[in-house]
Amino acid sequence: MVTLLKNRKDASMNLPKAILFDLDDTIISFTSAKELAWEKCCEVFVTTEAVTFNSVTLLHKILEKRKWYWSDPARHKAGRENMKIAIRQIVQYAFEDLDYYDIEKSDQLADNHSALQDEFLCLFDGAYEALQILSDLNIRMAIIANGKSQIQRVKLDRFNLNGFFEFILIETEVGFRKPDIRIYELALEQLSLSSEDVWMVGDNLEWDIEAPQKVGIYSIWNNFRKEGLPINPSIIPNKIINSIADLAKDIRAQSQLGI
Repeated sequence: MVTLLKNRKDASMNLPKAILFDLDDTIISFTSAKELAWEKCCEVFVTTEAVTFNSVTLLHKILEKRKWYWSDPARHKAGRENMKIAIRQIVQYAFEDLDYYDIEKSDQLADNHSALQDEFLCLFDGAYEALQILSDLNIRMAIIANGKSQIQRVKLDRFNLNGFFEFILIETEVGFRKPDIRIYELALEQLSLSSEDVWMVGDNLEWDIEAPQKVGIYSIWNNFRKEGLPINPSIIPNKIINSIADLAKDIRAQSQLGI
């Protein structure tokens, strides 16, 4: 485990009274499910349709168009309003670059991806046990998640996570989203705690690290990809972990030592 500090006393020497958690790619393995779904969809498509390209070419083109699509702020905002349409458009753009023009087929591939992604969703190894450890230590917990309420709450129900959290703040329910610091201010208000007593854990450097640091929250980056920080990073986490399982074990060890 690597600890990095930014303009703040090392809060890791004291146990938090509460921890705020991101959901996707912190507790739930979202990116892995998404990537595996794309791979499987492309494999199935090229084996069932008469096309001149292979699954690797199709996958690379979809990923290329996905990166392009989400890089534009206007498209990003519009796409988040209807993810089904956004994914369909990405596949259509990829097909056009491959000189394949069949909207019905492209929509079918996109919809298959969405269904498979849901099927492949799972908790990170040790995530449920980690939450149980923290709960047993009487550390209060809450969720702060972007996205649509219905989608996120279905995940929480599916993996039986609700009981761990004192409250859940979701973008479409509160009216603003990370990295808007108001969502962190609201969390502190609901906890009735000062920022010095609260930690935030998440995978997005801008949303889950920089934003809560602005209100004084000790912020822990879940580097689940194990890729490390970019060169000359402008955002420096207070601590870096590879999983919340590691974090929970560390906190339990500190608790046993009476730190």
